[in-house]
Amino acid sequence: MSNTANTYHHGDLAPQILQRGAEIIDEQGIDALSLRGIARDLGVSHAAPNRHFKNKAALLAALATDGWLRVKEATLRAAAETGSEDPRVRLNAMGRGFMRWAFNHRALFRTLLHPDVARFADDSLVDAMQDFTDSVRDAVRASQAQGRHPDVPLGILSLYTNAVPVGAAMLLINPLLSSDHPNLQAFDDEELIEQVINLVVPL
Repeated sequence: MSNTANTYHHGDLAPQILQRGAEIIDEQGIDALSLRGIARDLGVSHAAPNRHFKNKAALLAALATDGWLRVKEATLRAAAETGSEDPRVRLNAMGRGFMRWAFNHRALFRTLLHPDVARFADDSLVDAMQDFTDSVRDAVRASQAQGRHPDVPLGILSLYTNAVPVGAAMLLINPLLSSDHPNLQAFDDEELIEQVINLVVPL
């Protein structure tokens, strides 16, 4: 059982439910997810989670929405922390911020990409995903105006810029997939992130 279990403190139940939900999906699959099971793991009454999420579908939608908002916040914060107005520097930092977040929140990252989670998308989730996509596209457009692959259609360039860090994070986080790349074990997470993102957005 995860360390999240039995760590509920008054006033923070909703985020604890979301965290435990992501861990259950990651460890056991989406079919194992239930509000009663989460309540048992957190040591609260079986009705307590229903005060925040009326059913499993609502929990999944909230979990994915919260995750995408956190991804966006971490990605944009990384750009802001550069203190630079250079579009290429900012886009490089965004890629690093995204991968760093994925490495630090592995269960939630894998949950966001779970194919069944998308089935429960509500307007809030769709808006959160679109906001994230728009923020990356705006940064890609600015870097392109500066001379990065100027002849590539914006949609293709945005797809490529998104796909590499997402795909690399998926490969590196999944133990079955990462075992196919034993030569990468010589690098720590930050070195891997730097190498990958510098290929996508050279500085």
